Amino acid sequence: MGRQLMPKSPFSLAVVLAFFVFMLSIFLNSFSADYRIALIDTASYHSSGSLMPLFQLGSELTGEIGVILRFSGACILMAFAVILVWKKTVSWSLLSKAVLLEGIYYLFNIPFIIYLFVKPYAFANYGAAISYSTQILFVTPIFLTLYFKLKSKNFDITKVVKWGALAVTGFIFALWAKHFLLAIYALPLNFSKAIFMIGFLNSALTLLTAGIIIIIVLMPLYKKKNNSFNTKALGAALILAGLYATIFTLIALFNIEYMRWISLIDWWTIIFVVLGIGFLNLNKNKND
Repeated sequence: MGRQLMPKSPFSLAVVLAFFVFMLSIFLNSFSADYRIALIDTASYHSSGSLMPLFQLGSELTGEIGVILRFSGACILMAFAVILVWKKTVSWSLLSKAVLLEGIYYLFNIPFIIYLFVKPYAFANYGAAISYSTQILFVTPIFLTLYFKLKSKNFDITKVVKWGALAVTGFIFALWAKHFLLAIYALPLNFSKAIFMIGFLNSALTLLTAGIIIIIVLMPLYKKKNNSFNTKALGAALILAGLYATIFTLIALFNIEYMRWISLIDWWTIIFVVLGIGFLNLNKNKND
């Protein structure tokens, strides 16, 4: 099992590094964004007397706390990956902290979800609110359960592997929900043009198909029947998951509507292709 979950190649570190860079970019840009929002919302409050701008500002600042926690989790995960690759040691303590921070991050979006639902009707607002809510459902309960399994005094590796597999699955489906709903409420639904048709099918099917394959592949781990799985099939699923952001980026190069959202998609997931190749090579090495 160790060879399956911890390839000797640095591919896992590359994935964590990509996520770290992604979060660093969001973390650094978040402060100026919050400052601009604060100026706009306070001016709107003074001019209109409505409390809604202050509600929005409060939800944005609460979200900023979540971003800080998630970035902290990315830093911890980076330390975990470095130790894993160079020392060939699993630091369960670091992993549990990273899992906890990733799991609770989504909860800090709840005030913004409420704001989007109570704000005067707009289809995009409801779509974004449903997106945030769905991500909470897919990630937070599983990640928090995994955290408590990792912190348990009676550490059961079988249960940790099970919930780790579920966490990976939930995370992939959270990515699918986020980007599929983005295609519904923000991107053009113009099926008369091939580029928009390709973009929509990419948002609707790429991550979803990857998630379904992952469910099938990791089913033995969910059921705790054994700790082995088809690494070649998992590699193919990860490559497929990485193709979503790859295709989105390519479309954005030719379409301004997609380019507007390029900074908000999880572009770091392109690196899943690299991790997938790692699992394919692991499977090949095992058969040599």
